[in-house]
Amino acid sequence: MLNADGVEAALYDGVTMTPERRVEHALAWIADGYPKKWLRLVNLCERAMTEGWPRIRRGDLYVLASQQGLDITLCREFRMDNNLWSVLSRYLLMFRPSLASAIFPRYTPELDEGMDFEAMWHRDVAATTFFRAPMWMAAAKRGRAA
Repeated sequence: MLNADGVEAALYDGVTMTPERRVEHALAWIADGYPKKWLRLVNLCERAMTEGWPRIRRGDLYVLASQQGLDITLCREFRMDNNLWSVLSRYLLMFRPSLASAIFPRYTPELDEGMDFEAMWHRDVAATTFFRAPMWMAAAKRGRAA
């Protein structure tokens, strides 16, 4: 089902993709294989940043994984849609504010206002994960100021 902007607005099961479901979808991706897959994603981004990548986008992850010698099965897990990357990029900044020099999420009111990303992570992934910032915007400010 396409919305007025021509963007897919439903998951494959026909359920409308609300902002909360977008976050839950990303958290399910993280939780499947946590902490290995999550830390692999963090490492990919940190290495790209230290190698001088000026910007890390969703489409870069597969290339980065390939360049780092991950086997093709592991590389494939980093082929993702924009909905997934938009949420993962926010969590990456909350977890590692220093990544703000290479990851630039676009502010989206329906996703960024009133959504408690940290609480949702602690509910769906791991209760003990420490985030250096409670929201990605604060992390981005801190990371870019450093």
